[in-house]
Amino acid sequence: MMERMDTATSLIQEPAISPEPLFEHIDHGVQSFARIAALIAASRYLFFDHLATPRTPEELASLTKGRAEIIYHVLPVLEEMGLVTSSEGKFSSTPLSLVFLATSSPYRQGAYLDKTWRHINDLWLHLPGIMEKGPVSYSQDLFFRELSLPAMAENALSGRLQRIVREIASLPQFHSFRKMVDLGGGHGLYAIALAAMHPLLHAWVFDMPHVIPLAHRYIQQYHASRVHTLEGNFFVDDFGKEYDLVFSSSNPSGKQVGMVRRIADSLNPGGVFVNIQSIGTQSLDIYQSLEMQLWEIEGERKDKESYTKEKPFLTDEYRGALSDAGFSIQMEKDIRDDYHKGAFVRMIVAEKKS
Repeated sequence: MMERMDTATSLIQEPAISPEPLFEHIDHGVQSFARIAALIAASRYLFFDHLATPRTPEELASLTKGRAEIIYHVLPVLEEMGLVTSSEGKFSSTPLSLVFLATSSPYRQGAYLDKTWRHINDLWLHLPGIMEKGPVSYSQDLFFRELSLPAMAENALSGRLQRIVREIASLPQFHSFRKMVDLGGGHGLYAIALAAMHPLLHAWVFDMPHVIPLAHRYIQQYHASRVHTLEGNFFVDDFGKEYDLVFSSSNPSGKQVGMVRRIADSLNPGGVFVNIQSIGTQSLDIYQSLEMQLWEIEGERKDKESYTKEKPFLTDEYRGALSDAGFSIQMEKDIRDDYHKGAFVRMIVAEKKS
């Protein structure tokens, strides 16, 4: 405990320890925030589309109706991030920004940036008030249809989705499939991709009524005429029969032991259950753990402990349930997930006995 000193002494005597670590943390935080703010502003003003052709800050300001004196200073921040490059006073988008930030790219991460900015505004900027009043509450409709699932769809398109559907398409049974369901399919991109790879496959996306409109949007976007939707809660509602493939990715339909028998009953003999879930070995970092405490979904109670670490789904109990339901595991494979550095998900392929 530092002893109290009189005012005059504090004007003459330096602190006993250096303030540099404190100011470094503050400067680093401000600079990190400036980078994400510059990135989101540039994305919203379509900088990366316009800079597919080299342009001066003044030319970019004219195209975006922005202020040239501000844009002049935003561009070096983007250059430091590797998103633009400069030559002879003109700036150009880099391959990184053209692939993941330009609106012309199918891999654009615009919804993920929108979600990030929303969390900054809703959560982090109001942390002092949240500490006193409690977490921000989101409706299920807003959280899943507008925030979580569009961002998840874009994240999946950055590599995870393509790796998974290639694995499924390489299965020896794939070309015999005619009917599949994606349980808790959300955005529906896995069903859309698999139907695109198989001209005779009809796919159903099963999810809650407030989520299905998002799947409809992607079905229309990709002109997926053989992809259909079913509304319901997979815990209590019938999700269909006579499937050749049941697919589950990153949702409780593939984690709950009680769902295994129902999934088996929905499959034809020889049908396949493909399940992709978190490996369950990685704890959230301290920042992710804190963010989890800052929001909640209306009507749901988050268990503090359950959100600090992903629980493994492929337990001895789950393996036993698969066996009891007539499944034999044909494959277990870890799939890289680029959403977080060094992250993987576990994919299992289980075949129902003929």
